[in-house]
Amino acid sequence: MEKNIKEKDVIIVGAGPAGLSAAIFTQLDGWNTLIIESDWVGGQGAIAYTVANYPGFPPGDGKVLMENMEKQVTLSPPAGVGAELKQEKVINIDTDEMVVTTETNRYKGKAIILATGSKMQNLGIPGERKFIGKGVSYYAVRDSEKFTGKRVLVVGGGNTTAKSALIAKTEASEVILVHRREAMRAYPAMVKRLQKEGVKIRYNIEVKEIKGEDEVEKVVLVNNKTGTEEEMTVNWVVFCVGTRPNTELARKMGLEMMGDFVKVDEQMKTSRKGIFACGDIIPGPRHLINAAADGVLAGMAISEYLALEMVKMGEMFIGAKNGKYADEYLAMLKRD
Repeated sequence: MEKNIKEKDVIIVGAGPAGLSAAIFTQLDGWNTLIIESDWVGGQGAIAYTVANYPGFPPGDGKVLMENMEKQVTLSPPAGVGAELKQEKVINIDTDEMVVTTETNRYKGKAIILATGSKMQNLGIPGERKFIGKGVSYYAVRDSEKFTGKRVLVVGGGNTTAKSALIAKTEASEVILVHRREAMRAYPAMVKRLQKEGVKIRYNIEVKEIKGEDEVEKVVLVNNKTGTEEEMTVNWVVFCVGTRPNTELARKMGLEMMGDFVKVDEQMKTSRKGIFACGDIIPGPRHLINAAADGVLAGMAISEYLALEMVKMGEMFIGAKNGKYADEYLAMLKRD
């Protein structure tokens, strides 16, 4: 074994609702579990302003729900399950050696779960890529301090867009929200709050181009009903135009895909042995509750997988793993 490599039973890449839910089940079953997250814990769930469809969680800020999940996963028993969480960026996963390499460490696992979630889409308009970090962003919660005293344009029509506009309003001198349709997709209560907080909303407007020298200075807007164009002076543009599965790592690993998503079976197994996937990177509905459920299935499947691998090697264990004793797993192998 390489001297500086750290061994774990389960390595989970991604600390959104799917990854955290999986960790609860693997850690409770006694498997040493490490979760690795490169950005913020909670993924898209942590920036959802209002979560109203998660059972047992009265309508409220998604950040609170994800903070509760994080505590349940990382706090020592009995307050939590005691899994380990590290803020590191994964740059490679060797599916043959089961080694996860981050920018600072190397970890070897017996099973790996990909729960890399989704990320904000870009529009691909002129100037967008040029000004990323210099007046263009996709997460208001992360860049809010940069908005101080600035004129901020927020683009989109959903609840995340509304939350981004409200976050920007706490720092910016002025916030304008533009949406390409005649009405927002966000909850009516959210739209009312935007109006109450003084966010200017303009409908049937699309951003055509972003202009500036070293930083954003202007945007070109087009009215998609009349076709008329105008230039607006702004300092920051925040895009909230939907998400797409974050599958770059999965593709790099050579996992079998199903369109834009990672292909899995009913136990969240991918095309590579010992590699599982769950959450927004697999086909299915895009809700917090679905991601959490996927994580539960992945965690249970991994526990069974690791128990079977132990028994195959002639190793027995005390107690149960995923509800079965070692002799029951042995009987399963004999039947196969």
